Parts: sequence; C-alpha cells; structure tokens
Amino acid sequence: MSNRADIHRQNLVKIFNPGSIAVVGTNNMKGTVPYDILFNILKTEFTGVVFPVSPGERSICSVKAYKYVIDISDPVDLAIIVFPSAVCHMALEQCGQKGIKGVVIISAGFREVGEKGLEREKQLSIIAEKYGMSIIGPNCLGIINTDPRINLNASFARKMPEQGNIGFLSQSGALCTAVLDYALAKHIGFSKFISFGNKMDISEIDLMYYLMEDEATKVILLYLEEVTDGRALMQAARDVTRLSGKP
Repeated sequence: MSNRADIHRQNLVKIFNPGSIAVVGTNNMKGTVPYDILFNILKTEFTGVVFPVSPGERSICSVKAYKYVIDISDPVDLAIIVFPSAVCHMALEQCGQKGIKGVVIISAGFREVGEKGLEREKQLSIIAEKYGMSIIGPNCLGIINTDPRINLNASFARKMPEQGNIGFLSQSGALCTAVLDYALAKHIGFSKFISFGNKMDISEIDLMYYLMEDEATKVILLYLEEVTDGRALMQAARDVTRLSGKP
C-alpha cells in the first residue's frame, strides 16, 4: 500500500466521523449550493460542531460565521469547501495551516472544464501532500453518513436517506440524486452515501477499502465514469469480497 493510501486510510475515519466541521465558503443565499450544504448539516442534526466560514457574513442560519478557517480557535476534523474553483487552493492552504486532515471539495470548475481546471487540481494535490490531507472531490455532491451517532448530510442532496447497510459510491452527482430519490421512495437504506466526483486524490479504491472495514456496511455499490487503474480496482474488489470477513 502506498504512503498516500495509508494517509487516506487514517483520514477517512475522520472524514466520515468528524467531531467538528468547517463549511468553507458558505453564504446566506438560500437555494445556492454553498448555503444548502450548511443548511443540510444543521437540518439533519449533525451531532458535532459546525463552523460556517464566510468572509462577508456575520452569521449564517443563526450560527456565528468566521472570516477565515484559521480564525476558528477550536480543532476542526473536516472541511467542506464550496468556494469558486479559482480560490479553492487558497482555502485549502488555510485548512492545511489549521491542521485539518479531511477535506471534501464540492466546487466544480476543475479537470471537467479543460486544461485550466486540470492545473487547478494540480495545485490542490501539491497542497494536500504538503500537509498530509486527504480530499474527496472536487466537483462532487458531497458525503452522507446515516449513523445516528453522527447524522451527517454534508451534501446538497435535499433529503437524508434512511439508515441501512449499503455503502454507495458514485463518480456522478446526477446519478446520486436519482438513486437517492428512488431509495427514499422504496425505503432502501444506506450506511454511507459518497459522491467522489473527479477523484483527484481519494479514489474509489481507497473508498472501497474504507467501506470494507466499516462495521455498518455489508454491501458496496459502485458507479464509475472512468477506470484509471483497472488492476488495482479488480484487486480491491477481490479483497473486499474475500477478506472483509463479513457475513
């Protein structure tokens, strides 16, 4: 296992079980993704502490806002970045300075828009390696953990799915919303629901190994739009089915 894979393995625990979250780049504009991310975390009664970070706001959803993430005096386990892509690297640098190890970047405008976006991803990769951070995304819907001890909907999906034992991984955010709507109508539950977008850092392979060790997950469903390492993917699938030790 590579050094980055080891780092991801440690950081993914905090990403899905955070005691505190900073929503970096949120705002007071209802109906926008930056607002909806924070609102969903609050609405589903996340059991930890939430810190809105917004340079231009005093408070959001009646919660005190901070100008910069480094202004937060308490420790932060997870950062959800929703700033425009052109400034995400500055937000990520501050997250690194703050000592945050787990990051989900919701923002679009990266490799999916061409060469300029790819360069932005490279900037993020350099910063992540510098500080030992792990990143889900960018260009993703977000993540959900239905464990009642956590109650985390760090996504812009409108509804929280029911609790269950399926770990769902998808590179497509649009598919995520369709699956969530169907699952809610059919009362199908999930343990974790993960949109990983461009998989710039954390890949489906990292997530499969994480879910393999997750006590709440008995089944893993995966949707991919591209395969970057077929051999590693097949090995992960074999390991999950053979070594999980789950009934």
